Amino acid sequence: MPPSVRSQELQGIAAIVNDDVISVYDLHARMKMVLLSLEIKDSPEVRKELMPQIIRSMVDERLKLQEAKRQKISISKSRIEETVQIIEKNRKIEKGKFAEYLALKGVDISTLESQIRADLTWQKVTDRLLLPQIDVGNEEIVEVIARMKQNKGKPEYLVAEIFLQINTPDKKREIRELAEKLIQHMKEGRSFPQLARQFSHSASAASGGDIGWVLPDDLDEEVGKALTSMEKDRGMSPIKSLTGFYILLLRDKRLSGSEGEARLELHQIFLSLSPSASEEEVKIVSNRANELRSGVFGCDAMASLTDDSGASLSNSLGTLKLSDLPSNLQDAVKEIEVGKPSEPVVAGGGIMVLMVCNRTKPKSTIPEHNQIADQIKYQRLDLMAQRYLRDLRRAAHIDIRIE
Repeated sequence: MPPSVRSQELQGIAAIVNDDVISVYDLHARMKMVLLSLEIKDSPEVRKELMPQIIRSMVDERLKLQEAKRQKISISKSRIEETVQIIEKNRKIEKGKFAEYLALKGVDISTLESQIRADLTWQKVTDRLLLPQIDVGNEEIVEVIARMKQNKGKPEYLVAEIFLQINTPDKKREIRELAEKLIQHMKEGRSFPQLARQFSHSASAASGGDIGWVLPDDLDEEVGKALTSMEKDRGMSPIKSLTGFYILLLRDKRLSGSEGEARLELHQIFLSLSPSASEEEVKIVSNRANELRSGVFGCDAMASLTDDSGASLSNSLGTLKLSDLPSNLQDAVKEIEVGKPSEPVVAGGGIMVLMVCNRTKPKSTIPEHNQIADQIKYQRLDLMAQRYLRDLRRAAHIDIRIE
């Protein structure tokens, strides 16, 4: 279209939020930034797909800024610049060149700064107004620690999330379709953290959706159930909860309560058996193993054991992870005292006596008292912030003029 017509179009109104106007120009600028951050090729189909969520995000940002103004809360220019510098560094762009980089891509730095201002201001609003209302009692923390200890050894998952909130029942289908499109973008190689930052309605969006290590029981029932069947670094169908849809990314998995595995330095006595050994022969060799282990304490003593010809009866197995051993050998050594020989075990075509020369225990991952208090506090803050914004949205005059 002619430049004059195009200029008039961009000066039009995309939405009105109470007394604030979101211009078509602002909307198109944000669209460019989102396409750039997600590395998605521009097309009418893509714009149509992203438009509703981008408008929603911009409306929410205006509501956040309006509430901050009402509460006389603001963010300094220097704080915004610090955040821009972090993004610049994360994207491996030369220091001080981010504005120039964006300009070359057709995006003004002010578009990014306006989004950062809204996010940081809202965080300050919720910290000041909602955080003081949250009281985490000592009994509650003790209960969480007890539950963590009880769950020690159970699978634990390192998870990132995108949460898409359903504000009204008539939006359920639209939100599900968005969730499915975001999963498709993931399969096409789009960055999960970037998708989370642009689309997630959870407080974890600021950290790229990262919610850390969780047990399935820590999450909504349906979300926790889905998590247990997920494969690492692969997305899955949207998960419906009471308030919206979740998209999860499983980043890693471990046993709860510990980081890594126990490592054991092992020595063995091994007495071979013929493949056709009878029960009586097994009993005889087992008795011989018991005689050898009797009175032996310490790996040096075990290493010095010899037969009648002077040949060594024991040897070192080196350092192994507990999970590297067959289950019957794991049972024999996982609780045994260092330097004490195990009971004879039938394994590997013979009778084996094992001794732990050194044991390195895995590091405990159960958080400290104050860390658990903070976790509970900020989980509640996230829920309260979502309700706060929902109430602002319901009370506001919002006029969307572009589809």
